[in-house]
Amino acid sequence: MGTVAQEGKKPRGLGRALLLALGVDYLVFVAADILAYLGGGVSGLSFWLKILASLLCTVLAWLGWRKSSRSKADLARALGFCFTFLGDLAVLLNTYKVLDLPLVFAVGGYLFIPGLLLISFRNAGAFGFLRAQDVSLRRRLLFPLAFYLPFLILLALVGRALAGVGLLGLGIAYGLCLVTLLWTGWEALRSRLYPRPRAVMIALGASLVFVMELVGLVYNLKVPGLSDIAFFATWILYVPGMALLAWA
Repeated sequence: MGTVAQEGKKPRGLGRALLLALGVDYLVFVAADILAYLGGGVSGLSFWLKILASLLCTVLAWLGWRKSSRSKADLARALGFCFTFLGDLAVLLNTYKVLDLPLVFAVGGYLFIPGLLLISFRNAGAFGFLRAQDVSLRRRLLFPLAFYLPFLILLALVGRALAGVGLLGLGIAYGLCLVTLLWTGWEALRSRLYPRPRAVMIALGASLVFVMELVGLVYNLKVPGLSDIAFFATWILYVPGMALLAWA
């Protein structure tokens, strides 16, 4: 009994330490990015700190798997974070001009697809709620449609611009996975798939990641006057969102 209690405390203590390290890392790279933006440049320090932030989120997800007695849903989330970490690495290498190749950016985007789907699988509690006998087919369909229909409308509006920069195929595949993340995040809260504090964190985390991608779309489409701000704003939103998804 004593050993089990100590093992339970150790992951929680380690998790808090990782969260503290992530918070410090976040504040430092945000400050570095703001100073770089005001100076009209890009911070090389932020490149490394953002990689570290992504890695810490991945470690938090694996720690969550250990805390949950190694459940399959939390294993899916942990594996999903491994994919998103590799995707972050590829995208950062491209955006910080270390490997300034369209292929590197595309690889990063495609790595996010399984990552987001695996995290969504965990958000949705393995989608067991869809098989519930007391839930009508109409109720099952209407809520997700509220997320997918606006995406299709947005795609119709920006599809030509995405095609112009060679991102239409990736945008459709990635966008569908991103909407799935947002839907399952809010489904976790709506269907009470987790205790309310955790469900709120999941919904908020998924929302932050979704908004981050809308900001990222502004950067990728090179919108005049907003693209430079979007370059720095993406990670300001992204890290808190992923931290919430990893910790909840």
